[in-house]
Amino acid sequence: MDLTIKFVSKPYIFSISGFKEELMPRVARNHSQSKYHHIVVQGVNKNYIFKNGQFMSKYKQIIIDNLKDSNVVILAYCIMSNHAHFLIYSDTPGYISKFMQRINTTYATFYHKANNCIGYVFNNRFYSQDIYGCKQLYICLKYIHNNPVKAGLCRYVSDYKFSSYNSFFVLDQIITKSSISLLFKDITNYQKTFSLIHTSTELESLDFIDLKEKSFCDCLLDFETKYGKSLTDLYSDKLLLQQFIQYLRNYSNVTIREIAKELNLSKSTIANYCKK
Repeated sequence: MDLTIKFVSKPYIFSISGFKEELMPRVARNHSQSKYHHIVVQGVNKNYIFKNGQFMSKYKQIIIDNLKDSNVVILAYCIMSNHAHFLIYSDTPGYISKFMQRINTTYATFYHKANNCIGYVFNNRFYSQDIYGCKQLYICLKYIHNNPVKAGLCRYVSDYKFSSYNSFFVLDQIITKSSISLLFKDITNYQKTFSLIHTSTELESLDFIDLKEKSFCDCLLDFETKYGKSLTDLYSDKLLLQQFIQYLRNYSNVTIREIAKELNLSKSTIANYCKK
């Protein structure tokens, strides 16, 4: 498959051969018409299942151990605290399901032993989005690597240790020559294109699954640190309360119902603050 990116008078004019540029309707997972997929796994109840570097490193090693003979190629990944993103290529969607089941089952066993616990670790099904078109492919690549920056975990994508970003400059056991050839036509001089993709203001997120990393407590701590205000203080400052609620909606997956419960306010009040 010929995936090319051309740089003409305006940056990021995409051309592609044998790959549909337009977005297509979603289809059943087993009948996917695309070979490129954005995959997201999440901890059950949004739990922090990758709570530190030890757990993230273990998950990464499990990925490496299961890649051989998996019939999938990982094009990008990012392991966060309560979820992980993958950009995966496979000729057959069923291969992806088997691969994800293997790595998540193995990790769940490790997690149970490390925490002396039982029960579900991941949500039952992983999220999956088909990628159609070169531009969408590159937007997804940038989106995955930008997750830690968006979550406020680091300033630059290159600072985060548990994504594939730096692997594009020094290939490893996950990001290989196969990964590069499936993303870029020129595997000998792809790094310039890769860097330009991540700095382009034109390549912004379309409709990708957005599992916002921060919890209610994380957002509250951010506000306490930035403004020196406690939760009690927020009630006496309507503008600050509004900013806090909007911050919650932008940086966490906390619902309006959950916010209302935490703040002991009505859902309609929270909804009105969100609209302002």
